[in-house]
Amino acid sequence: TDDDYQPPSAGASVATLKGSRVSEGGVFGDVYTGYVYMIDLKSVRDAAAGWDKPIPLAPGKHTIMAEYRYSNFKARTTLTLTANAGASYQLMILHGRESTAEIKRFCDFWIIETATGKIVTKVLRAQALGGKKGTIFNVPT
Repeated sequence: TDDDYQPPSAGASVATLKGSRVSEGGVFGDVYTGYVYMIDLKSVRDAAAGWDKPIPLAPGKHTIMAEYRYSNFKARTTLTLTANAGASYQLMILHGRESTAEIKRFCDFWIIETATGKIVTKVLRAQALGGKKGTIFNVPT
């Protein structure tokens, strides 16, 4: 549809961007996923399921809307990326908890150029919301 992101034709002049996943051991086998759900205000089809599939980008400036998910928790942010032709990029996530009067979950988001590992956007923090009252996944409101 007109609201869906239409990637440019594949070729040497396009850049690519993909998400990331962090798996940690433990009783629940925690899995944290970060993915791109919108590019330039256009929805990316099957964004969560395709977190690891490179998305072609035309060279130039793009608005990247990213999401983090863990269990019932979700955080979102908007990053600005200037893509270079032929470059590969990856959305990175780092989750954590702030110990204040109420424990608040958060996720930091940023994008790297995969060839160099260089950070190419600002690092932005967003609060992760979700959970259900009365469970171990409760997030105070």
